[in-house]
Amino acid sequence: MDGKSFNLSLVLPFYNEEENIRDVVNGLSVACEKAHIAYELVLVNNGSVDDSASILGDLAKEKPDRIRVINIPSNQGYGWGIINGFNNASGEYVGFMSGDGQTSPEDMLRVFHGMSENFDIVKAKRTVRNDGIARKILSKVCNFLFLALFNVNTSDVNGSPKILKNELLRKIAPTSKDWFIDAEIVIKAMYLNLKLKEVPVEFLRREKGRSHVKFSTIFEFAKNMWNYRFGRGFEEWKQAIQK
Repeated sequence: MDGKSFNLSLVLPFYNEEENIRDVVNGLSVACEKAHIAYELVLVNNGSVDDSASILGDLAKEKPDRIRVINIPSNQGYGWGIINGFNNASGEYVGFMSGDGQTSPEDMLRVFHGMSENFDIVKAKRTVRNDGIARKILSKVCNFLFLALFNVNTSDVNGSPKILKNELLRKIAPTSKDWFIDAEIVIKAMYLNLKLKEVPVEFLRREKGRSHVKFSTIFEFAKNMWNYRFGRGFEEWKQAIQK
């Protein structure tokens, strides 16, 4: 795909999602083509130990002008997969979303079209959730803790897709290897006074495979928030962009 220009680069990390990959990728491809969007899908095999790598390789052969596959040998976290995808995204706009099939291609397009309204970053806000009581509790706790520590304008920090201009993504330069990558991007976007828009979406029931989000995620998220709020990482980033 060298030399090609893409309006939208969409990063999707896959970790043991062999049952979902084809449906997710084909659905996004069809939706983008119907909407006449110049797109590329940056598909990240995030250290899967099932047949994900083989399936992703086959999809890349079927659409070599639209699909780029990045293989990570071992899983180091959700955020690490996304960061590797960002490093290989060439579109004017770059977005990311999970590869579990819980966000429809149509809702992804609605988020992307929000960029036409002169916003810097547009993200999903899950107003309808079909992912069960446990995930709802996890989400509420994480969002409560997040709002308690950071002055940000969102009630669903982990809602995705998130789409922003590539030039701004490079300035934000996320480093979080785990689930905190969503929060890091929002925190930095607010610090930079970027114009953020939220688009209401339906979070679909997971039909295949299993979720990798656990209750231990709350403790991981809380630890990351504390370190980010009172540690050196955020301060070092602020000093770097001011130079």
